[in-house]
Amino acid sequence: MFEWKDQYSVGIEKLDQQHKKLLGIGRKLIDILENTSEGIDQFDHIRDTLKEMYDYSIYHFKYEEGLMEKYDFIDLASHRLQHKIFNKKIEEFDIEEVDEQQKKTTLELLDFISNWIIDHILKTDQKYSILLIEKGE
Repeated sequence: MFEWKDQYSVGIEKLDQQHKKLLGIGRKLIDILENTSEGIDQFDHIRDTLKEMYDYSIYHFKYEEGLMEKYDFIDLASHRLQHKIFNKKIEEFDIEEVDEQQKKTTLELLDFISNWIIDHILKTDQKYSILLIEKGE
């Protein structure tokens, strides 16, 4: 989970680096979870990492969408919607529930983030790859 694989590459170095960064932030959540002993409060670390994921995804999505817009990528609207859904889910994650049930909610968060990122990179992002490479990105 959250380990880079060559099959994730979209063939554009800057985007691959950004995807690796997103996976790295997800990895931080795993590290927090693995280092959580019973009774040890990791709420601040979980909250900060979730905010980092949200903030970095905003940056990455804006960059990615900018490239798609620049080259008139036909599925931009659909792609943008998927990005909004991801950010909305992160925004709406019940931070109080995280505080009360840290392991359970962090596992749910990890499941959502890892599945979304991997699925999005492998399926959705691959669709723009050829166009952007042809355009010299």
